[in-house]
Amino acid sequence: MSARSADYRSAIDELDAEMTWAFAAIPSERRALVTNHHVFGYLADRFDFEVVGAVIPGGTTLAAPSASDLADLVAAVERTGVPAIFAESSSPDRLVRALAEEADIHVEVVELFTESLTDAEGGAPDYLTMMRINTERIFTGLSR
Repeated sequence: MSARSADYRSAIDELDAEMTWAFAAIPSERRALVTNHHVFGYLADRFDFEVVGAVIPGGTTLAAPSASDLADLVAAVERTGVPAIFAESSSPDRLVRALAEEADIHVEVVELFTESLTDAEGGAPDYLTMMRINTERIFTGLSR
């Protein structure tokens, strides 16, 4: 393994430790995710979150939720009391904002970076930064 590879592996291990620490501080009753669509399944499995639901059902952003799907998700948001719904920076958040407004509780819409990085001036210029920003936003959104 080259020195650069070893350094990057060390940085990934450090990131994992930071994420583990941050997410462990979220109370268990708040460890619930609602997102645009199911892109955080691996994160949920790795860090013991419950995926309450997704605004867009299925594995594609081309799917359209039915009125019944959205009503079920609003009920799940109200039942679990999730304080934040996570919208992806790469997808329009129109439906997420409508869902948040429909819920009979205050729900904040928080943007996360997914599917692609930003330019150097953006919030996610590289993988490590993207994951740190997302971790901070998930922690803050669920800890309120």
